[in-house]
Amino acid sequence: SDTCAIDYSSKEEKAGEIISSLTPKEADRTELKDREAAISASLYMNPATGKIASNLVVTWEPAVAEILDRMTRLSNPNRPFLVGLVGIPGSGKSTSAEIVTSLLGSVNGDEDDERSIVMPMDGYHLPLKTLAESDNAADLIYRRGAPDTFDPASLYDAICEIAYGSNETVTMPGFDHAVGDPVPNQHTFVRSKHKIVIVEGIYLLHDADGWEIMKRLFDWTIYIDADIDACIERLKIRNQCIPGYTPEEIAKRCDIVDRRNAEMSRDSARKYASQIVKSGAS
Repeated sequence: SDTCAIDYSSKEEKAGEIISSLTPKEADRTELKDREAAISASLYMNPATGKIASNLVVTWEPAVAEILDRMTRLSNPNRPFLVGLVGIPGSGKSTSAEIVTSLLGSVNGDEDDERSIVMPMDGYHLPLKTLAESDNAADLIYRRGAPDTFDPASLYDAICEIAYGSNETVTMPGFDHAVGDPVPNQHTFVRSKHKIVIVEGIYLLHDADGWEIMKRLFDWTIYIDADIDACIERLKIRNQCIPGYTPEEIAKRCDIVDRRNAEMSRDSARKYASQIVKSGAS
């Protein structure tokens, strides 16, 4: 709808000024590198961040957090600053999103009251029941995870409510990979607290299948560029929790379905992303 339109020209001009101001001087490069290493080490040593992937090294996250912080301070204070973080499965996007959120800090110095939040798009998978009732049920269920097996319209409405609504809280569903279905009310945006919202997912910059409306919502978008072959190999291990498939069938499905999805996401994100960073997953 028109209420969700964003002025791209002013947004890009503002972003360009901020990025130019953040171009590091030679003396600052060593300091930034040391800071990244320290953050990476602290994440692995902190029991509270045990979910941080052991194969991911903090690389671009501190610099991006600084950019987002400055852009937010210069943006409309009456609505949250919306970030779209795009990456294929296995690229480390969920972990990186949490790292950036942590780096962005807290509200009024309260470490338990973060001013940013991650809202994943995974909860907008169409339920298995819905897919099973479709005319091409077998194909949709096998290709689950493809762009046309999600509900982008409902995701769009939720993000619009976060950006332009008046409700103090907005909830979004999560996704239970072991069960294989969305779970309602797993992520809660709080208007009085969360000034930066990072929506993360694979198709936020996809330009077909109903997703093309999504990119207009974001103030800034980031694509995590990752090696597709390496990510597919990680998926072959991670996706073994999907019910109803043998490990051999999972491997075949990853090569056929997930590779195609990754290529589609990559091709559109490289065209539309405000910023492209290199995955720290190895």
